[in-house]
Amino acid sequence: MDERLEPKLEDPGTTDKELSCIARDWVIRLASGHITEAELQRFKRWLGESSLHQRSFDHERTFWQQLEPLRGVTPAGHSVESFSSPRPRRYHRRVVIGGAIAAGLAGILFYQDIRLFFSADHRTATGQQQIVTLPDGGLAHLNTDTAIAVMYSERERRIELLKGEAFFEVVPNTQAPFRVLTQGGVTQAVGTAFAVHAHERQATVTVTEGIVAVATRVVDADQPASVTVRKDQQTSYRVGEAPRSATAIDSRSAIAWTRGGIVIDKKPFSEAMAELDRYRPGRIVVLGDLSRTKPVSGRFTLEGIDDAITALARTQGLTVVRLTPYFVLIL
Repeated sequence: MDERLEPKLEDPGTTDKELSCIARDWVIRLASGHITEAELQRFKRWLGESSLHQRSFDHERTFWQQLEPLRGVTPAGHSVESFSSPRPRRYHRRVVIGGAIAAGLAGILFYQDIRLFFSADHRTATGQQQIVTLPDGGLAHLNTDTAIAVMYSERERRIELLKGEAFFEVVPNTQAPFRVLTQGGVTQAVGTAFAVHAHERQATVTVTEGIVAVATRVVDADQPASVTVRKDQQTSYRVGEAPRSATAIDSRSAIAWTRGGIVIDKKPFSEAMAELDRYRPGRIVVLGDLSRTKPVSGRFTLEGIDDAITALARTQGLTVVRLTPYFVLIL
């Protein structure tokens, strides 16, 4: 590890600002996942050396937790270098820079939250779910960290999935097609039931009843590309690309979250952890050797996510360390 990026142990003359900077470095590094076993042990020693260390760490952790509800993520997506502590003689300058960066991050998160606030008619926080009754009596089941905008007229029933995942139970109406827009594509049905999941510039459509048409406008193409998806089938598409051919799927398992459960079927360990991470605030960081892990399977309840994390980690011979309720390390 580059010594310049490593949080420093303070000397007896360390000021409160310098101690806060050290604690902030540990919060960022723990959340980033770029931490070695030796560094983890060093952190534990530092935390136990003084009640002031614990107090400073709790204070900085609480600051990021307060930002968490704005978008449901930790600051791990930002470079550790931007927040890392230099040698003590330069702490004052870096504290100012770190504060400016933190303020900028808060502004970005605030902007994103405000944009959703004005655009969304209904939304859920991380770990929350909600059933929305639509104007025509249909239902929209909102999964964790999801936002939708509802636009109904005599000729069209339109839902914009702004983020997250939703399952729709559509009331038949041949005069007003039901359309879900997200990630540059449109899923259309007259009367059916299907789920749409928007994630990382990609959308996945799963049909549980009836038939839907999924269309996207391909970059540099005049006409949209489309595919028909029937009951117990699934398709996906990326922004600017045509939807993939529909494939058979256990749709009941795919929407187990609507019944308070989650089904993981032969997923790579990292993907399984990412799926579980969607339903809990904070961050799961896997520090173990992923090259040695094997696909995992299991059926769990959404209320037992922490037990699921522990159970799946044990299948790989890995250990779960919960530093805080928001930071879970898998070693």
